[in-house]
Amino acid sequence: MITLRAVEPTDAEWIFDACQDAAIQRWTRVPRPYLRSHADEFVAGATGELFRWVIVSDDRAIGLIGVHSIGEESGVAEIGYWVAPWGRGQRAVTTAIGLMINELRANTEARAVSAIIAEGNAASRAVAEGAGLTEFERRPDGCNDGDSPTMALVYRLTFSRPSP
Repeated sequence: MITLRAVEPTDAEWIFDACQDAAIQRWTRVPRPYLRSHADEFVAGATGELFRWVIVSDDRAIGLIGVHSIGEESGVAEIGYWVAPWGRGQRAVTTAIGLMINELRANTEARAVSAIIAEGNAASRAVAEGAGLTEFERRPDGCNDGDSPTMALVYRLTFSRPSP
């Protein structure tokens, strides 16, 4: 069973371990090299994320999902996510995106989620598509593939707001 929970100080250890993974360093915005101090700053909330949750599978932390920003006028929540090597292949992030949308609908004015994904990141693109996001826009040099700028694909899903 996949659930989301708040980030806790004790998460720093597994986050540090997970962020040593070559795929996480290649496709995400995590600092490289990823130091233990980076994990400590993240769990302390010093990285500027609006919201962040631990993705949990059967009581084990396997990844993170968060909201980088929500456009004031657009209502689009820019999201990011990653899964540790030990949590891959479970469709956990696809489920986590749905859970996160429920949280955003209930607790924010967001009307859509958007993920900016490097064109070559087939796994993340499949996750976004599996969660119902569709390609919305292409931005040349909008992402990195490791240290190299590459085409960014913006995936988006608009959702309805709950009735008052």
